[in-house]
Amino acid sequence: MRTLTRVIGLSAAAALLLSACASGADDTSDAGTTGPKDSGASVEFEAKDPLKIGYSVYDLQNPYWQSYSAGVKAGADEAGIEAIVVDQKSDQNAQVSGSLDLINQGISGLIVTPVQPSALPSTIDAAHAAKIPVVIADIGTAGDYDGYILSNNYNGGELAAQHVIAELGDKPGPHKVGVIELHAGSVVGEERVAGFVDTIKANDAFEIVSSLDGNDTVDGGFAAAQDMLSANPDLAVIYAANDDSAIGAQRAMETAGKSVADGFYLIGFDGSDGAQDLIKQGLMSATVAQDPFGQGKKAVEAVLALLEGKDPGYDDAAAKTVFFPVELVTAENLADFQASRASQK
Repeated sequence: MRTLTRVIGLSAAAALLLSACASGADDTSDAGTTGPKDSGASVEFEAKDPLKIGYSVYDLQNPYWQSYSAGVKAGADEAGIEAIVVDQKSDQNAQVSGSLDLINQGISGLIVTPVQPSALPSTIDAAHAAKIPVVIADIGTAGDYDGYILSNNYNGGELAAQHVIAELGDKPGPHKVGVIELHAGSVVGEERVAGFVDTIKANDAFEIVSSLDGNDTVDGGFAAAQDMLSANPDLAVIYAANDDSAIGAQRAMETAGKSVADGFYLIGFDGSDGAQDLIKQGLMSATVAQDPFGQGKKAVEAVLALLEGKDPGYDDAAAKTVFFPVELVTAENLADFQASRASQK
């Protein structure tokens, strides 16, 4: 009878969740901007037997999330437990319904990479009602989550700027710099840009002359870089807050007769295969690489720590956040980087 009551309760919760998802569909303005909301009540988590972890992943068509999912599965395998993965396919309704489905399968921990962070609070409430801890994996947060795993995006921006300064800082300037941002409201993008801009502005040899939205895409990066290069023919550096935008910027550079071989500096962010290919060809200077596989494993470790009543190793305890390290990939360390990533597969 207890099981029947629990299923009925979660079914009712599903209706509320889908309603909340619909009403909050366009509200991402606060996603990731604050720490977890304090519900005022401590949740006692329960490790069920057999112990299973659920992962609601953003979109398995994307190589980044494929690697993240592989990390979750690897972490579960190492712990001797089962990982169940549900693909949201970039759909916010699937995010909600998939998470509820995982809860109904008797999981002990839930990991979510949200398409729509504003839909998280009701999902988290439903999980907590079933004594399940919730760890948010990247993108953004909302609600009374128990852990948040993401790249140290600010530091990634710093690394990119430090590389540019090391290469150009001693040469006569000022060197003109263009920044390609992520879409408006992206907290991740804001951090990547802030780390770069704060570091560059502290050096008198550089001047940021343009900062444009690249809409996170190759086409958007191309358009932004075209505008920058047209307005500033003597532009020396472009920093893009993701690799797709950087790939687009490289095409715009080519159209404008600019190249890395001639001393132009182009840096992206993500460590994508496309960026690695351009670096290998000498068409891109560097990319700030994330480690989705490692983050996936860390998310599992965080869930298991929470189930044992332990601290998952928060870097920011107030925000229940673990910052995962990033690294700068250049032509000099590309082979070593690729070898290290090949060992993850």
